[in-house]
Amino acid sequence: MKNMSVKKMAAMIVGAAAVLAVVAVAAVLALRVDSAEAQQIALDAAGGGEIVSQEVSSEGLWNEYSYGIVNGDTWYDIEISGFGNVTEVESGTGQYFRD
Repeated sequence: MKNMSVKKMAAMIVGAAAVLAVVAVAAVLALRVDSAEAQQIALDAAGGGEIVSQEVSSEGLWNEYSYGIVNGDTWYDIEISGFGNVTEVESGTGQYFRD
């Protein structure tokens, strides 16, 4: 009888861990942004303009986005995390050159 309860307890722990893993993956998938959302966030951060370059890098379950935007005489390099946060903004005036 004691062995049965230990087996049941182990099964419950494994089941709970599996449910927790599924919920965590679902949360990541639900909270991440796609390319269109990231573009809009970058354009909002630049106050509008035209996207002249873009780069997407894969980081595990989500992507990170980098956009070059020209708005009038000002250029912006904007990085967006997979969850839609602006993580870096660089700006300047004159000709836009991407490294």
